[in-house]
Amino acid sequence: MRITRRRIDFLQKIKQLYETTNLPVHYTRVAELLKVSKWSAYEMLKTLEKEGFLASQYEVNQGEKFPGRAMVLFAPTHLADLVLSGKALKEKIPVKEWQQVNERLLSLCEKLKKANPKELVEQLMAELPGLESPLIFSAYMIVLLIAQLQTLGEKSIGLVKNVVMNTIKTETGLAIFAGAVMGSMLKTANQFPLLSQIVSYMDRFQVNLAELNQSEHALLMGFLEETLEKAT
Repeated sequence: MRITRRRIDFLQKIKQLYETTNLPVHYTRVAELLKVSKWSAYEMLKTLEKEGFLASQYEVNQGEKFPGRAMVLFAPTHLADLVLSGKALKEKIPVKEWQQVNERLLSLCEKLKKANPKELVEQLMAELPGLESPLIFSAYMIVLLIAQLQTLGEKSIGLVKNVVMNTIKTETGLAIFAGAVMGSMLKTANQFPLLSQIVSYMDRFQVNLAELNQSEHALLMGFLEETLEKAT
């Protein structure tokens, strides 16, 4: 992974501010501390967001003269934490490939509420056999399981989400997620004609979890949290 000193400076400042307040950061605050223009700060933070290092959200600024105006805030992602700790550099995570897959799968998840989950399941099932990367395969499996869970209703996703979010260790959270979804599917097996094939893929998913390194587990857990947010 190649990341410039300038980008590191922005990431470090965002992380410092975020950890101090436990709140996402406005770009003007970053601009002030790094002594750059607010527009330069905004462009840099949007670039870092596109590359997966930051996540953005919009909030209404109550202090504005005209109520209702939204402002964009930024927070560091798991990938930013890994880069700043040096782990992503050391362990050579395929950041560009991961980011492309991440964006595509999150986009598919976002459409789950309006689209037919069964169609997405069939699409993912068709692509799974050709995936060689354990990290990418595992991300596909997460979306596949969420799509299957979606057919049981939002209540089922909500229950799984609560369990996962309360899990501290990433390895445990991913395993609990997979187990919870499979348990829900087995109780209503007649609704899942592809269940036997999914179970076979689950074996590979579990093997991957045992083989992935700590940084990859952190990426997957962050991805799982995002996909659950998109689907609910």
